[in-house]
Amino acid sequence: MNISVCLIVKDEEHNIEKVLTSIPPRFEIIIYDTGSKDRTVELAKNHGALINHGEWNDNFAQARNQSISWATGEYILILDADEELPSDAEVTLGQFITKYPDQAGTVFIENIMENDSARHRMVRFFPNKPAFQFEGVVHEQLYEDEQPASFKDTGLVIKHYGYTKEEYSGKDKFNRYLRLYQKALDERYDEGYMLYQIGKLYNSVGQYKEAEHYLKRSLDYKEENKLYYPPMLVLLGYTLKELGRSKEAADLLTRYGDVYKDFPDLFFLLGLLAMDTGEIHIIEPSFKEALRIGETQKYTSVLGTGSFKAAYNLGVYYEILGFKDKAKEYYKLAASWGYDPALIRLKNI
Repeated sequence: MNISVCLIVKDEEHNIEKVLTSIPPRFEIIIYDTGSKDRTVELAKNHGALINHGEWNDNFAQARNQSISWATGEYILILDADEELPSDAEVTLGQFITKYPDQAGTVFIENIMENDSARHRMVRFFPNKPAFQFEGVVHEQLYEDEQPASFKDTGLVIKHYGYTKEEYSGKDKFNRYLRLYQKALDERYDEGYMLYQIGKLYNSVGQYKEAEHYLKRSLDYKEENKLYYPPMLVLLGYTLKELGRSKEAADLLTRYGDVYKDFPDLFFLLGLLAMDTGEIHIIEPSFKEALRIGETQKYTSVLGTGSFKAAYNLGVYYEILGFKDKAKEYYKLAASWGYDPALIRLKNI
């Protein structure tokens, strides 16, 4: 099994060793450096990486395609400098190749944040063939013969640390990505999705009025069949909640309950909103529905909305109503998933 790992980097001395150390020794490492002024290149060379240099042209697809042009492996895995592979990466990818030869594959990106983690799927693994190329100035997508590449799930989970406050403030990611999203909009590239990304960007820094503006523009595209749409709806719901408009958020999301019956985040948020609005009769069925659905592998989702967080909030609900036995039942369920706040509640109930 001959795999090339391709990365685009610039001034990543604080991240680069973590990601390179996680790459299996037998994998080829291709680094496309776009102008580092720190020790990134030196550290990468120490890990045996093949270094190539070029200019950054505000186009991720262009840079990705350049980086994969130097790969010699039969397959290519795309990583970013602020990511980390699991210890079973080589075994997992080997099993995928055996089962699905010459097939592109998705990985789960687990975004590690201050108080949460969320997962989404991306096509990051594919055969090293000229037919496979990336398109899009930002949030680039893999194409095969000028059509979106078909894919299977590799089962690989990659940790991503780029959403921490330190990463955002230290690298001015907000302004960098805002510029790229606006460029994509100017080119009329995937407009509804890009408006969602701008809204998410503003939400991430607490600028909720601006987030609402762009998320509502994304909502107007009515692309209910696209995978970005339900997470966009939920993010708009959280944004309205932050703006003190929980009733408006609940009214919006309720309309989509029959559309996204398999999305736990939607029902979990409806439970939280009902806590805000005092609609007691909605709290229990909402959290129970999120639990029934379970964790999703289909949509971008906050971990716990279909498991420990839903169970924990049911415990809080029952405890407030005075049903201590029911509260203990759901705290124990949440604790079985390793959720420490539930253990604290159990000790104090």
